[in-house]
Amino acid sequence: MEKGAEYVINHFQPLFQKLHLDDIVEEQVSSFSVSRLEEMVVSITKKELSMITYLGALLGGIIGLFQGFVTVLIG
Repeated sequence: MEKGAEYVINHFQPLFQKLHLDDIVEEQVSSFSVSRLEEMVVSITKKELSMITYLGALLGGIIGLFQGFVTVLIG
């Protein structure tokens, strides 16, 4: 597994440099209108914030259950 990951890192990095992906991405993003960029940012933010909310609910539930078990054992 490590050799495979090392191979990918060693061989794809020069490929990405040859393709000039950073220049291509920059060119594409600069061609977007402001409203299109705003729409993209809002949609990504909405998804990420909902995932943060779900993760917070999950962690809160786990912590609450653990705290309840500790309280029952101590009390």
